Amino acid sequence: MQIACSFAEAVLIFYLIMKYKNALCIYPQRKEISIVGIFPPLGLEHIAAVVKNFTERITIIDMRFENDALAFVDNTTDLICISINWWHEEKEVKELINSLPKNVTTIVGGRYATEYVDEFFKDCQNIDIIVRGDGEEIVRDILQGKSLTEITGISYRNNGSVVHNKPSDLSNVMGDIYPDRSLRRYVYKANLQGLDLGIEWDTISSSRGCPFSCKYCDFNSNPLGQKRSWSSRSPESVIEELKKIRARYVGFTDDNLTNDLKRMERLCDLLIEEKIKKTYFINTRLNIAAKPDLIEKMYRAGFRVLLIGIESTQDRILKAMQKGFTTAKAKEWAKVLNRYNFFIHGYFILGNLNEKEEEMMQIPSYARELGVDTLGLSQLRIRRYSPLLNVIKDMPNYHIGAEGKVYSDEYSSEHLRQIRRRVTREFYNIPHILRIIKKLILLKVLTLGLFFKGIKFAINERIERKKKRRKKLDSVKTSA
Repeated sequence: MQIACSFAEAVLIFYLIMKYKNALCIYPQRKEISIVGIFPPLGLEHIAAVVKNFTERITIIDMRFENDALAFVDNTTDLICISINWWHEEKEVKELINSLPKNVTTIVGGRYATEYVDEFFKDCQNIDIIVRGDGEEIVRDILQGKSLTEITGISYRNNGSVVHNKPSDLSNVMGDIYPDRSLRRYVYKANLQGLDLGIEWDTISSSRGCPFSCKYCDFNSNPLGQKRSWSSRSPESVIEELKKIRARYVGFTDDNLTNDLKRMERLCDLLIEEKIKKTYFINTRLNIAAKPDLIEKMYRAGFRVLLIGIESTQDRILKAMQKGFTTAKAKEWAKVLNRYNFFIHGYFILGNLNEKEEEMMQIPSYARELGVDTLGLSQLRIRRYSPLLNVIKDMPNYHIGAEGKVYSDEYSSEHLRQIRRRVTREFYNIPHILRIIKKLILLKVLTLGLFFKGIKFAINERIERKKKRRKKLDSVKTSA
C-alpha cells in the first residue's frame, strides 16, 4: 500500500509541475561560423535539459537542418525557447522570431541577445522574456512559476514597458545539468570547408570561466561585463556524461580544460580506468607542458588535439597582452608537447596594437618551429567590455569596425586580410601539408578513401572558382 501511495504522489507531483504541454527549443542561425563542421547547440541543449522537466513534450529545432520552424508549431505549443549567440544573420533571426505565434510564451537567451536586450525587445514584439547570462537556473525559476519580479538576470515585458531586473550572481557550474542526447534529431558531422569527412562528433562542457585576464580577450567576461571565476564539474560528473556520448570524437568547450591540474589528472585516471575510448579536442595553454607526467597521462587517456592560444611572435606584445609567457618559454614548452603525437592548432592574432607587417609575417616560421600543425588566424577584436576598449580610445590612429574588429590608419581591415592570406599561403607549403596528412591518418581521422575524395573535391572546387572568375570577367567585358 505504501508503494502505491508513493507512486500516486509521484504522479500528482508530475502533473502539478507539468505546466506546459509542448515546448520548442530553437537554434535560429542557419549558417555555421566554423569551417570544420557543425557544432551541436550545446547551450540550448543545456536549457532543454531543464525545460524537459516542465513540459509533456519537447522538441529541439536546429535551423541549420530545417527549412521552416513554423512546421513544428501546433495548437498545443505553449512555450518557445530561443538561443542567440552570434551576430551574423541578425535580420533573419529576428524575422524568424516575428513569424512565431504571439500567444505563445517566448523566452530568448544567449550571448548576443544578452548584449542587445533593448534592440531585441524593440524589433521582436512577441518576445516575453530575455534571459541575460547563464540560463539554466533562471529558466528553472521561470518555469517553476516564481514571480518575475523576484528572478534576477531577466528582462521582461510588463504593461507595455520592459523591466530589467538586476544581473544574477555568477554561480558555480552545475554538474547535474547536461544535454539529454536522446532529444537530438540530428547527427553532427565534421567537414572541412564543405567536404564531409563522414565523422560524427560531439561537444561537452565541463567548466566555465577563465582565471586569466589576457587583455586582448573579448570572452573573459560575460556580455554584462561580469568576470567569471573558473568553476568546474566534478570529474565523475564528466565521466557520466561521456558514457552517454555515442560519437568517437569529442570536443571540450571549456576555455581552459587543464586549469586545475589535479582535476585534470583525476579525469585522465577515470577515462583510463573506465576504458572510454574516444579522441578529445581541448583548449589548453602551453604551460601544461611544465607537467610532463600529466602530458603522458593525457595522451594515454585519448587527448589528441590541443587548441592553444599563442597569439604573437613578439615578446613585447605578449607582455602587453598579459599572456604569461615569452617566446623562449613557448619554444621550451613546445618541445615537451612534441614528444607526443598531439595535433596542435595554434591561434594567432593579426593587427595587435603597434604590430608591424614584418612581425605578422614571422608567424609561419615561428609556428612551424613550435610544431603547430594548423593555424587559427584572427583579426584583433574588441567588444563592449573588452579590457582594450579604453586603450583604443586613447589611440586616435586605431579604430573599431564591423563586428568589433580593430584596424588602424596604417593597416586597414582589407590590408590585414591580405596579410592573413599571405601568412596562410606561406605556412601551408607542400611538406607541411604532407605532415598534416600523416598526423590525420595516425589519428584515424583520414582514410585512403577520404584522401582521394578530398583531392577530387579540391579539384572540383578549383574548377568552379575558375568558372566563376571567367563568368565575372565576361560580364565585365559585356557591360563595357
